[in-house]
This record gives sequence, structure tokens and C-alpha cells, in this order.
Amino acid sequence: MTATLLSSELTNLISESKRKNTDLRNAAEKSLQELKSLPATSEQQLAAACETVNVKLASSGVTCLQKLVISRGLPKTRLQETLDAFNACANLGLEIQLKILQALPSLIQNYATELRDELLAGALQLCASLQSAKAQTVSGVAAATLQQLVSAVFEKVVDEDRKAGSISTTHEVPGEEGPIALRPAAYDAYRMFRDLVLAAEDRPTKFVQLTSLSPGSSLELISSALNANARLFVFHSELSSVISSNLLPAVTRPLSEKASFGLTIRALRLIDTLLSRYFSRFLDEFEVALGLLTHHLELDPAAPWKRVAAMEVLRNFLSRGNAVIDAYAAYDGSETGKSIVQDLLSSFVRLSAEKPAAIGLGQQSSVPAGSRDNGDPAVEQTTLEAATGMAGVISSVLGVAEANVPGISPAWSIPKTACLDQLDKTEAPALPETYIYAMVLDCVNSISDSLARVVLPLTVQHEKPEDASAETPSDSRDSIKRPVNMPRSQSFRKRAVPVNPLTPENGAVTDRLRAVAGLVEHCWPAFLATSSTFLNATLEEQYYRNLIKGHQRFAQVAGLLRLTTPRDALMTTLSKSAVPPHVLNAAMMESTKPSSTSVPESPRIFSNPRNLLSVESLVSQASSLTMDRERRSSIEPARPMLSTRNLLCLRALLNLAIALGPTLDKAFAVIVDVLRQADMILSSTISQHLLRQGASKKGDDAPSAVRTFSSEVAAVESAASRLLESTADYPNDAFLSVLHAFIRLLGTRPLEAPSSPITESVSPPTTPTLRQRNYSGLPGISTLAEMQARDYQFVIPKLGVLGRMNISRFVVYDPADSGWSLVVDELVQIACGALNPREARRAAASVLCEMMAECIITAFDEDTKHRSVVQRRAFVVMLEMINGIYADDGEPTNTDVEVHSHVLEALTQVLDRSGETLAAGWHTIIAILSTAFERTESRPFVCEQDMGLGIEWHSISSELVSAHVARVAFSATQLICSDFLAALPLAVMPSLLELLYRYTAQEGDLNMALTTVTMTLAVAGHIITDGAAEEMESLASDLEDTDDMLADVENHATERKAAQLLLLMLRLRNVVRDTKNEIRNAAYQTVCSITKNVGTTVTPKAWDMLLRHIFMVIAANDIRLYASEDIDAASPSAACAKSDHNVSAQIMQGVANLVVQHISVIEQSRRLPSLWEIFLTRLEAYLDCEDHRLNTSVYTALAGILGQVREGASVWTTPIYRTIALWLKRPPELSDDEQDKQDNQASFVAYMDTAIELYRLAKETISGPQTRKMIDNIFHCVERSNGPRYAADVNSMSTLQTKAMQLLDNIRVGQDQLLSSLVVTASEISLLHHKGASSNTNHGPTFIAISSHAIDWLASLVQHHATTDLGDINMSALNQAVGALQHMVHSKYAVPAKCKDKYLWQQATTTGLKLVEPILRVARDTRDINSRNALWTETIQLVAGTVNATGLDTMTEQKAIEEDEGSDIESFEKWKGMLVPCVGDSTLAVEIRNSLVRALFDASIIHRIEPSEVPDASRSPLEGLLELRRPRARRVPFSPRERMSYVCFDELIALATRQEDTTEHTNLAQAAAPMLILRLAVPIRAYVIDHPLRGRRPQPLSELEELLFAFGKIKTIRLHPQALAADSVASRKSGPDAHVQLLYPLLVKAVAVASNKWCGAEEVLLPLQSVLEGITPVP
Repeated sequence: MTATLLSSELTNLISESKRKNTDLRNAAEKSLQELKSLPATSEQQLAAACETVNVKLASSGVTCLQKLVISRGLPKTRLQETLDAFNACANLGLEIQLKILQALPSLIQNYATELRDELLAGALQLCASLQSAKAQTVSGVAAATLQQLVSAVFEKVVDEDRKAGSISTTHEVPGEEGPIALRPAAYDAYRMFRDLVLAAEDRPTKFVQLTSLSPGSSLELISSALNANARLFVFHSELSSVISSNLLPAVTRPLSEKASFGLTIRALRLIDTLLSRYFSRFLDEFEVALGLLTHHLELDPAAPWKRVAAMEVLRNFLSRGNAVIDAYAAYDGSETGKSIVQDLLSSFVRLSAEKPAAIGLGQQSSVPAGSRDNGDPAVEQTTLEAATGMAGVISSVLGVAEANVPGISPAWSIPKTACLDQLDKTEAPALPETYIYAMVLDCVNSISDSLARVVLPLTVQHEKPEDASAETPSDSRDSIKRPVNMPRSQSFRKRAVPVNPLTPENGAVTDRLRAVAGLVEHCWPAFLATSSTFLNATLEEQYYRNLIKGHQRFAQVAGLLRLTTPRDALMTTLSKSAVPPHVLNAAMMESTKPSSTSVPESPRIFSNPRNLLSVESLVSQASSLTMDRERRSSIEPARPMLSTRNLLCLRALLNLAIALGPTLDKAFAVIVDVLRQADMILSSTISQHLLRQGASKKGDDAPSAVRTFSSEVAAVESAASRLLESTADYPNDAFLSVLHAFIRLLGTRPLEAPSSPITESVSPPTTPTLRQRNYSGLPGISTLAEMQARDYQFVIPKLGVLGRMNISRFVVYDPADSGWSLVVDELVQIACGALNPREARRAAASVLCEMMAECIITAFDEDTKHRSVVQRRAFVVMLEMINGIYADDGEPTNTDVEVHSHVLEALTQVLDRSGETLAAGWHTIIAILSTAFERTESRPFVCEQDMGLGIEWHSISSELVSAHVARVAFSATQLICSDFLAALPLAVMPSLLELLYRYTAQEGDLNMALTTVTMTLAVAGHIITDGAAEEMESLASDLEDTDDMLADVENHATERKAAQLLLLMLRLRNVVRDTKNEIRNAAYQTVCSITKNVGTTVTPKAWDMLLRHIFMVIAANDIRLYASEDIDAASPSAACAKSDHNVSAQIMQGVANLVVQHISVIEQSRRLPSLWEIFLTRLEAYLDCEDHRLNTSVYTALAGILGQVREGASVWTTPIYRTIALWLKRPPELSDDEQDKQDNQASFVAYMDTAIELYRLAKETISGPQTRKMIDNIFHCVERSNGPRYAADVNSMSTLQTKAMQLLDNIRVGQDQLLSSLVVTASEISLLHHKGASSNTNHGPTFIAISSHAIDWLASLVQHHATTDLGDINMSALNQAVGALQHMVHSKYAVPAKCKDKYLWQQATTTGLKLVEPILRVARDTRDINSRNALWTETIQLVAGTVNATGLDTMTEQKAIEEDEGSDIESFEKWKGMLVPCVGDSTLAVEIRNSLVRALFDASIIHRIEPSEVPDASRSPLEGLLELRRPRARRVPFSPRERMSYVCFDELIALATRQEDTTEHTNLAQAAAPMLILRLAVPIRAYVIDHPLRGRRPQPLSELEELLFAFGKIKTIRLHPQALAADSVASRKSGPDAHVQLLYPLLVKAVAVASNKWCGAEEVLLPLQSVLEGITPVP
């Protein structure tokens, strides 16, 4: 590659030197030849080209050398020649200079080992000389290259250090501790760095000729080297010596001389770098520099930028770790040192006070007027210009808006580029006036931060193993020992106090820690003065927050080091910033002003533990306050208000108090006072605060300002809360100091704790005596009621938080030592004081109750004895507080009730969370719960020895103190009954039962009463589980002859569990009697449940006692409630006098269920008959009420009991007879006016169930009359039932109907006339649907299914007894049966009742066919002619119903009609075969045959005829035969049953034309012939009358067919010879053709019509002519 490059360059050189330089051309040609022949070439020619003055030749030579250097093709022996060549042509042009500069870095990189000593110096000198070139490009590249070369030198040193073992030292240089041996690279670096420092001082160099390098450039190179090789300068002492002896004096000199801006800035940058890296190494040297920097903070009008730059250096110095502490230890803390740090802080004081107007100093801090939240400078600038109209606004080159706006803000106080970074400037730029003050703020924050980083880690307590003795507090207690494993045992030990690191017992005190203490002790006045000034300055938000943090950290350090003077001074200053005096004075003045429109207090002041307004409450008022602001007078003076800055200071103060905690001692009063003042200002003037926060905002910004203020208030609240919570870790003495700090505001208590502790008494404390208190308030307004309330508003919630956070302390320690007595005494006095403000009493009660509850809950971890003491003490205090509330006579106030509720809520909480751990106090708990009821005596509680409190229940009524109190107490009672019954002593149970009884009597709160009734079941279950059932037998024996059951049971209840159970049931019995129906029902169900639970274990005697004294009494009491006429309507009980039928039903059903379930035991009672008689008496009394609901209950109960009685049980014989008599005598009835108002279905079903059971038990012994009465009652129930509704009994019978038919089917028929009764009943039941069809609605029963069943049953009755005892059925019963069937068949389509796809008439027809033979047999055998005729009449009507179709016009389905028609034809054929042979009997009445013939005639009519066309039954059918009716023009529809009509027509012909000469046939012919002739005349008369009106229209086909059929029959039939002999009209006509003679006139008229050319038709004329031709003339 090198040969190619050289060959190319030599070729170019030969071409360029052809004419101008022959020798050069010859040498180049020779070199080219040698290059081609030799493996290596010489670079001498290239160097010679560079040394020529010719630019082109030098350019080629430099290019060639550059490529050789880059490709490492340059021989190491030619390095010096190459550097000389570069120096020779360095001034020949820009291109050559740039190529040289490009070659130098490669030269250093590729020949690093060879490039040292003079070669290195030459390269550096070459680069430095090029840096002074006029061309900016060359100068800039040279500077960068020089910096790269310098860096490469130091990198060689680093590489050399890594290989130190293989490289030996070659040189020695002087050092502070003697000569220093250096290796080659280190020696070069040393000489180069020394020359750079000399060049910076503008002194002659020794190694590298840097005469052309400016001091500023030298400083930049030094700075770059220091920054890039920090570790190198630390470990190489020769370089450090250069810094100490040369560099530091060099960079310090510009501070004491008037140097240029650029040089000074570069010097200060180096000082800044050296301070940050080598301060601890060159402490003595830096003393001068720091002094000069502090001195330069003084205002120099000629060079203001110099103090800004110095301030930047100091700011950076103070921000670096522990530099300020090290500086104080080295200078201020040294005996011979200067007060560097103190002077620096003193200069800060002077700086902060030199221009008050510039920093916007005022009475309190505020936000600069031009500050914006948006960090975009362009936006801020635009906003500022728009706001000020460009007046006084100039945008500087630094991007800083210089405006005449006082204050410190990044918008105008901070330049875009720091002064130390202005390296490109030769003149000082314009700097913001407040920039230096902003840096002072940074310095203040850095100082405090440095102190905190040192001190805070040393004050943290670390857990160390301690023995049990260390866990025990120093004070000894007689009855309470502190457990070792308490949950927060750490909270009350000394290690909760922050460690003082200055005490020797906490470890060795380091010099740095002493320096911190000395700095705080000597510098706090200057720090305080500086921060105090800026605390009232106009600062941007972040500056102000940082200032507060710095102030807070400084005070915290002072407090942790137990430096009380600076701590208290800093806290006081911070408190004044939190609540400025002028704001406080304004609030005081405002509070004393009378105002007609006072600001309402926040409703959450007492409920909020932090006692400051919440964010939600503030924001919610924003919209309304905006409108109020608009209405305010424009001349109203603005009153000073708290701002978010003040709240920020308050929060910082609270955080400081949290950090210092127990170390504050009496200084805690400062915190309390500030909190009280802020609370007073905020809570009394919150509306004005919100107005002020939104005053400067418009539109949407006002709510934002309110939110900001609100969020800061929330932050303060959070800090205050955390401060109070932190007291849990205080020792007792520190905690007492906190309590006194708060309680002193409520009275005149001193800050010191009481000298003598108050010993605890285990006995119940007496009611605290209320003392008058002096309200501390604020000076000048202590007598105002408002300030009195504010004292309570502020202190009570805080005491609540303190108490809640120190519950474990109260449990473990003595009440006097822990502060319990102090807090409880104060709160009890406030809560019970009737003259105290309402809100104060409520808050005190809430806090006190919460403390009591928490103490009881927390005592769970203590031993039983200690836990009992704590629990008993808390419960007694609760009870006595309630007694204190009602100690005075008179009605309780709302506040009294609220306090009472708080106590009960606390009790509920205790029971809910730790009721199972209660070791004592159950009597007191019940006593507390009983206070929910009114008292007839002031103190209904008595102390019973060894039993706690006893309750005189006769002194406690059932009236509630208030509904809310009752609900709270009831919740606690629920807990006891559900979870803690097992923990109750035996003697407490009667009191609990009395308490429950009073809750069940609360008719005003139905839910409470019902729930209590449910609870009694759980109580009863507990009593039963404890063995009460086993004791019931002995108790029943003792109470068998008692006159006062309740009193005797109460006497036994304190000792016997069975008596407690019976007492509970007796109380529930009274509830069933005296309360609302809902409660009565629930109470009775509970009684039943209790009885069921003990039923399996009690004896018959116990059952007799329970039934007689509980259930029978309940029933008797319930029955009395129905006697409304005996109750005064104006009495208070009139509203609930009428018993609820549901309750009565439950009472009866409950008794029945109990008897059913335990009948095997109950029937063993020797007093069963008398008990059953009592029971029936109660039931009969219910029946006397004539109410179906009661009837249902009565008979349901009876049926249930009877269903469990065994058949043949002798013990039940008498009760069964008595029950049958009751059943027969008392069917379910209602008065007439109530009959349609009640549903009787259920009562009838129950009545039927009872009958079924009674008949089962007395089937063999019941008499006939009783059975017939039973059958009648059964039908009566079915007939009069008004259910089921909505056609539910169409396809299936209802329950009542099913049971009724089931019972009727099972009745024995062996007794006299029972079969006839059953047949009659079946007939009547089958007609129930048809009887009610005319009046029945969709809402009542249809009786279809039962009618269908009755038809089948009727058939089975008759058929079953047809061959045996059918004669036992009287004729009237059979007549009624057939009549029922014919009625159904006759109704056919008129009453289309269908059951399971079969109509009732079809079923009746089928049944009639089945029964006709046995019935006719009975009729034939009977001797009673009237009965027989009546039976035949009904039978003929049955046939008539078959052939006819009543209501046919209602049918729309032709297919169904045709199917029914076919069925009827088939049935008729059967009828004909059975009846026709018999109906002609002469013994039968003529009317029977006439009715049959008339039925056939009616059924044969195809086209409807007019009523006048057929004579009535009293006249001859032939009368008026030839008379013509009025003509009909409209078409007459034909019968849908046309086939049946022709069948009946044929049957008429058959009856009239039979030729047998028997009496039966003759009788039939005489009955049928007249009707036949009339039937033949009907179509002829219709043709003669109606057809002429049709004209040429054809005759309807059906009429034509009927007419032709009649013509054919007239021609062919031959009448019976005697057919017309009995007819009055045709008696003279005889012979087989008599009908023709009678019809001849009509036939003639028909011929005239048929032959008429206008209306006649051959289809009629021809058949008619044929008929006439066959007529034989009459002689």
C-alpha cells in the first residue's frame, strides 16, 4: 500500500516538475525507478517537497506524508524529518494547514511510543502555532487538535500506569516530600501540564514553546485536562504539586486583579473544578480563594458580573456534599483558621437585605406578579407583553425577560446560560438583577441539606436485644404488669426518642459532627436572618418551597442536636410565617365586629379529626362565592388572609414537629398555638379566603385557584394528623406534655403534669362533677361565645386523635401515668354538661366513646385479670355517662339523645369486634342497653353483691327514649343474641328476656319488633341446648295448680333454665295478644318453633301445660279480637283490635302441626278429652265468625290432626264423635252480603279433607242419616264453591271437586236409601255446568270436568247395581238421572261443554245408551204409571236431543258438525232399535209417541220453516195444511245436518208406512202419519210460494233436492191403513194413498208454477207430472 501511494505521488511530482525543476524531476524519476526495484523506499523526497516554497509541491508532499502517517507507513526514523517538513510548510495555505492538522492526531495515535520528549514538544508546538492562524477554520481545528493531543498525552500516562511493572522510571522531578521518579509518559505529561500553567500566567515555557498560545486557551486546556483525567491528578503527586504551586495561584490572581471577563470566567471555572475535586487536599490554598470569593460578593458597581460569577462558584461549592461542613471544620472550627463559613453566611445576610424592593420584601411572601405556571419562555413572554403593553419589557440576549417586576422567579431571575458558561463572550453580558439572590436561596438550601445528611442518619434508633426488665416501665404498678409481647411495645420506650448524636453514650462523636454542631450554634443567627428576609420576599413557588425546606431542615438539625435556642428561634420564625401577625390581628378584629351576616361554620369541624376544612368543602363553595364576590362593594377594604404560602409554612412546621417529636417538651405549645390560630382564621373566614384566592383569576381560573388553596389545606390537615399520630411513639412524660398543651386551651390547667398521680379505683367511678371552665381564646375576645366554641372545636378532635393513637398506652399503663385520667375527666365533663355547646358535647361524647371502645378491644392481649379491670372500667364509665346525661329532671334534649347514641354505638362496636373476649361487665352491658327505654325512676339500677348491677324492670317502661337510640341499642342486642349467649351468666338471662320483650312491643318500628321476635328463637335455642327441656317435667309438676303462672315462672327464672324458656314463651304469648298482626304472627311462629324444638323431649304432662297455658290462651285471646262490638272504637287499641285472619290461621295451623308431629306423646295425656274439648270450643268460636278464611283454618287444622289419628284408637272415640257432630252442624257458611266477597274454595277443600278423615275413622260406625247429611253437605260445598276461576276446571277437576268425588265414591251404599242419594247427587253434579251456563262468567268454576266425572260415576252407579240392587233406587232418582242426561244432550251446541276432547252431550248420549235398557226394565216393572210415563218422557227427550242440534247456528266448523252428525245417526240407530218396539205400547201415554214423532219431524227439517207453518201440539198437524205463508225472496240456508234430516224423514216414513197389523205399529203409524204428510207438504208449499219470486233464477239445489225427494216419496209410499184414523182433520181419508189426496191441491199449484214460462222448469215439472200421472181417481 505504501509503495502504491509513493508511486502515485512520485508520478505526480515528475509531471509537475518537468519544466520548472529539472533536478527535482530527475531525482523523482530515479526514486520511482528505485521504488520499483527495491522493497522499500525513502521518504526524504517527500520531506524535501514540503520544504520547498512551491505550494503545489508542498501540498503533494504533505498529502503523501499524511497518508503515510495514517497508514503507519512512515518509518519511525523519519518522524523528526516529517515534523520539520510540517513546520516548514505550515504557513503555505489553508489546505496544507488542514492536512497537517489531520495528520497530527494519527501521528500521536500510531506512533505513541516514539512520540515523546522533543518529538512530542514539536507536535504540540506545531499545533499551538496553527491555533494562532488568522483563518478561523484553521484556528478552531487547531484548538480541537491541540486539546486532542493533550488528552492523548494523559491517556498515555494512564496506559503507562497500567503497565508500571514493565516500564522503569527515567526521570526525577522535585516534589513536596522529595524527588519524584517518573516514567517517560508521566514525565512528558508533567512537563506539558507545567508549561500549560506557565502559559496561562503568560510566563516562558520550558518544554513546549507555547508563545503563540493565549492564557485563556491555556486555561481551557487545563480545565479540559482536569475534567477528563480527574483520577490521574489525584494519584500523581507531581501533577498535584503543579496544581498547588502553580495552578491555584494562577487562577486566584484574576480575582485580585482587574482581568478581562473571559480570563476571569475561565479562572473561576477552574476554581470551581478544583473546589469540587481537590478541596480537602488543598485546604490551605483554598482558604485564600474562598476568602476572595466571599469578598467579591460585595457589590462592585464597576463589575457586577464578577460577584455573580463568584456566587456561582460558591453555590456550586456549597451544593457539593459536605463541603460547607468540611470548610467550617478546616477554617472556622480551627483555632488558627479564619471564619470563612461565618463570613460567607454574613455576606448572605447583607445580600438579602441590600435591595428589598428588588426581592419584593413585604409583610409576607407572595407570588411574583409575572410568574406563570407554564415553563415555556415564549408563552410567558407573550403573556407578559400582552399584560403590560410592552412597557418596560426587553428581551435580552440571554433569553431573560427584564421587567420591572419585584421578586425572584426563573422567568426573569435565571439566565439561560450561567455566567461561568459564557466562554464565548469577551464582554460581560447583562445579568438579571435578582439572579444573585436566587443563588443565595440555593446556597441556604444546600447548607441545610448538607447538615441534615450528616445528622439525620445518626439520630435513628436501632433495635437492640433487651431483656424483660428493659421492657418494664420504670414506674411500678400494683395491679397491672406490662406484657412483654405487646403489639406496640416499642411505642412507649425511650428508644422512640431521637438519639442525640452529641452524647458520648450514643457512640464516638466525630469531628464532622462537632463541626455541624458548631456551625449551627454559631451560624444560626445569620441563617435565620437570611431565611427570615426571604420568607417575606416575593418568590416563585419552587424557590419558596426550597426555602421552607431549608429552614425546616436547619431547625430539625438544631433540634436533634438538642440546641434548643436555635431550634426555638427557627420554629418561632416559621410559625410567624405560617400565621403572620397582621393576618392574626385582622382576624381578631373581624371576630369582635358585630355582623348581621356571619360566616357559617363548617359542619365538619367536629367530625373532622384534623379540624381543618377539607378539599371537598372548599371546592364546593367556589361557585357560590364567585357570585358573592361580584356583589361585594368595590370600596370594601381587603382584609389580610392566609395564603398557600402560609399554609406551606404551617405544614413545614408540623413536619418539623413530627421529626423532633418527644424532644420538643414544652415547645410543643408553639405548634398547638399556631394550629389553633390557623384553625381560627380558616374556619371563621373561609369564605373570604376563597374570594381572595379567586380575586385575581377570571373565568375558569378562579376554581383552579380555589382548588390549589384547598389542596394545600388538605396537605396541612394530613401533616397535623401525622403529628398527632406520631405521639403514639412518645414516652409517657412527653405525651403528658402534649396533652397539657392541648387541654390548657380549655381551662386554666398548667403545662406541668400533676405532681401526684391519681390511683385507679376498680370500683365504678361516680358521675363526674361538672366544673366551670375559663375559655382561653385569643386576647381581647375570651368572653365571646364564638371563641368559646372555637376552643372546643379545636381541642376536642385533637384529643380524639391523641386518644385513638395511644389506646395501647392507656390499656397498659396506670391511668394517671398514661394520661387516661386527664383525657377522660375533661371529655366527660364536656359531654355531660348541659350548658356546654351542642357541638362540643357531641364531639366529646364521640371521642370518649371511641376511646372506651378501643380500650376494650385492645385489652384482648392482656391477661384475664387485667382485661377484666379495663373492660369493667370502660363499661361503667359508659353507663355513668348516660346517667350523667339524664341526671337532671326534664325532657332530654336532642344533644342528650345524640350523646346517648354515641355511647350505645361504642358498645355495639365493642361487642362486634371483641365480644367473645369480654371477661366482665355483662350486667352493665344489659343495663346500658336498657337505657334505650324510658324510666319511671331516675336510677333503676341496684348493685347486687357478686353479680354486678341489677335492673328493676318494673321501673323501665316500653316507651323509647328516641327511635335512633333504640336502633343503636337494638343493634347491640342483636349481637348479644346472635354471638354471645354462651358468655352470659345464668342470672343475666332473665334481664335479657325482659329487654327483648320490650323490643317486641315496639309497634312504631315494625322491623325492630319482627327482628326481635326472630332473635328470641336463637335465645330459646340456646336455653334448650343448655338442658331446659329435661327440666320441663318437674317445672310442669310444680306449676300444675298455679293461679298466677307468670309470677311463679319469674320466681324460678333466675335459677332454672326451664323456667327461663317458659318465661320467654309467656312473654311471646303476650306479644301475640297485644301487638300488631305482623308482630303477632312472627311471635306465634316463634312460639311454635320453640315448642317443636322441645317437643321430642318433653313428657305428656309438659305438653298439656304448654297447650293449655300457651296455645289455648293464645287462641282465646285471638278470638276475643273478633268481637269488635265490645271494643271502644275511640280507644288507642281500636286500630289493632280486629285480628288478622292470617294470624288466626297461623295460630290454628300451628297448634295442628304441633299435635300432628307429637301426637304419639300428646294422646298419652290423661286429660286428652278435656284438652280436645277446649280445642274444639276454640275452633267453633272461630266458625261463629262466619268467615271463609277462618273456616279454612279451622278445618285445615282438624284435617291435619285427624289424618294422624290411627283407626280404631279407643282414646280418640269420644273426640271423633264430638268432631263429627261439629262437622255436620257447621259447614263453611257466610252471611248473604259476604257470600260474593270471599273465595270459599279453600274453606270447602279443608272441610272436605276433614270429612275424608272423619269418614275414614268413623266409616263403620257412622249412621245413615249422618251419611246422607254428609252427602248433602258435600254437594252443597261443590255447588256453592266459587272456584277455581278462569276455566281451570275444564279438563280436570279442581281440588275440591276431586276430593268431593273421591269421598262420594268411597261412601258405602249398603245403608238405606244411600244409593238413591248418590244417584241424585251424581245427577245434580252432572248438571252443574248447564245450570250455571246462563249466568256463569269467566271468573267462576265451569264444573265441566266434575260434570264429566259425574256422568261416568252415574253410569257406574246404575250399571253396577243393575243386576243386584237397582231396585233400591227409587223412580224419582232414576227420572232425575235420565232428565240430567237429556238436558245435557238437548243443550248440545247451546252449551258446548267439552272435557278432554269430548263434549258433555256426547258423553251423556253414550251414557244414556248404556242406561236405557236397565232403566226401561225398571220402568216396565214399576206399578206407578205416572212415574213410568215420566221416565219414558225423559227417555224420549233424550232421543229428541240426539237427533236435534240446539244451538247449531253457533257452530262454524263444518267438519265437526259432520262428525257429530255421523255420531248422532249411529246413536239414533241404536235408540231406534231399543225404543221403537216399546214406545208403541198402549199403556204408554199418547203424548210420549207424539213427542217422539215431533222430535223426528223437527230433526227432518232441512230448510228453516216459519213458526206458523207447524200447528202446536194441541192441534192436528194437518190443520191448515193447504194454507200458504207469505213468500220469501231471500235464500233460506239449508241445515248443516242434512243427512240427519233425511234419516229422520225416512224414519217418519217408516213409522207411518209399516203394514204390520199390531197395536204397537198402529199406534206408531197414527202418531207419525199426520206429521209425515205435513213434512211432505213443507217443500211443496215453499216452492209454490217462493219460486215465482225468483223468476228465471234457478231454484237452490238443496231445495230442489228436497222437493224432488218429496215428489218421489209421495209417489211411492203407502200409508198404514189406520194411519189417519185418529186424526181429527183426516179421519175421512183412509187408504194407502190418503196422503196424495191431502196433498193434491198443493201439487196442482206446483204444476202451475213449474209450467209457467217465466219461472217454470222442466226439472220440476216432469217429476211432478209423473206424480200426478200415478194418482188414481177417487171414486
